[in-house]
Amino acid sequence: MNNEGSFEEYVTNNDVKKENMIKPFHNTGNKRFLVMARVGDTSLHKEWLQPNGCKNFDLFLEYYGNGSNDFRNDCDFYSEGKDTKWPRLYRIIEEYGEHIFNYDAVWIPDDDISTDYSTINQMLEIFMHYDLLLAQPALTKDSFYSHKITKRKRGCLLRYTQFAEVMAPIFSREALQLCWKSFVKSRSGWGLDSVWPKILGYPQNKIAIIDKTPVQHTRPIRGGTLYKDIEKGSEWKEIKRICKEYGVTKRFDYKIYGQIPK
Repeated sequence: MNNEGSFEEYVTNNDVKKENMIKPFHNTGNKRFLVMARVGDTSLHKEWLQPNGCKNFDLFLEYYGNGSNDFRNDCDFYSEGKDTKWPRLYRIIEEYGEHIFNYDAVWIPDDDISTDYSTINQMLEIFMHYDLLLAQPALTKDSFYSHKITKRKRGCLLRYTQFAEVMAPIFSREALQLCWKSFVKSRSGWGLDSVWPKILGYPQNKIAIIDKTPVQHTRPIRGGTLYKDIEKGSEWKEIKRICKEYGVTKRFDYKIYGQIPK
């Protein structure tokens, strides 16, 4: 792949197929929220359903593993497909957006995020209560992390920022409708969390890190399958290209505009 070129050209030239949607999307309107995750054989998604209770979200899983697991009974909607996270989600939204855009908010975590359903419930309710466009849960003290700003700040309910990492972003319906077409621009995902605030107009009270509902990122940075699936060093070329395309001059903006105490 020519990493300086368009990722849309990569998709076209490599005939990336639409997912095998084994349990298709059919939004009944019973849940306000959707959790979408691509999961491998070591996925922690079963924790997200514990302890048994009344979750306020539907769960979509797409399995990308080696075939030794079948997670279709763990979720409301299920597919199987390869390639990397964000281009695959682009394809799924392209096909099923009429159902996905009916949810009030969509959380898109990596499969190595450790949390439970009650934390997810509360996180999504906070997201809606504060009328956010884009956010992420803070990371626990014992998490592996790339950006210090994402670590939990005690005493805070949330902090208003210009950054929500690709690891586990939450989108409002409006924000997802504005941002989803960018998903296909980066095979690695690098650069997307720099352009989303630009797409949303750099609001100062609509993007946040939610400290009250921290989650644990359990996998060492660069320890996942992503870096086996992409050309070594291509992520740096992708972030350069996508930021140039969207006119972003600062790749990681760690501004904090304010905070809400617990």
